[in-house]
Amino acid sequence: MVVKEFPHTEKEPFEITSPETDQYNCLAWAMHDSQRWWDTADDDFWIEANRDNLLQTVIEVCQKLGFQVCEDEQLEEGYEKIALFSNDKQYCAHVARQLNNGKWTSKLGQSFDVIHSIFAIENGIYGNAAIFLKKPKPLS
Repeated sequence: MVVKEFPHTEKEPFEITSPETDQYNCLAWAMHDSQRWWDTADDDFWIEANRDNLLQTVIEVCQKLGFQVCEDEQLEEGYEKIALFSNDKQYCAHVARQLNNGKWTSKLGQSFDVIHSIFAIENGIYGNAAIFLKKPKPLS
């Protein structure tokens, strides 16, 4: 799927994996939650952090959920990774989660969930990957 808001999808198209819904957002999806919209006004999910979308605040929220900042998007066995996207290196515009095959999954606003590469989503409406975080995958 080529999306005009993401110019690189001409070379690396999105794969749609869900119908459109406004039930959850990209941060919720990155945290495996497809039941609620995670918002700065929601005490259950914003976890005593500042009430803003600054990159540093979203990093702190993710750290409280077990993530730590890491160097890059490279697939690491035994770890789950997320990417925080920004247009200005200050505000978090989007969050994506890495899949077991190294591709990424995103919830695009109130639209679809998609599978994509990091390249496919960069230089679009969410800017570029600014920070990567990882946490150990649960033992099965």
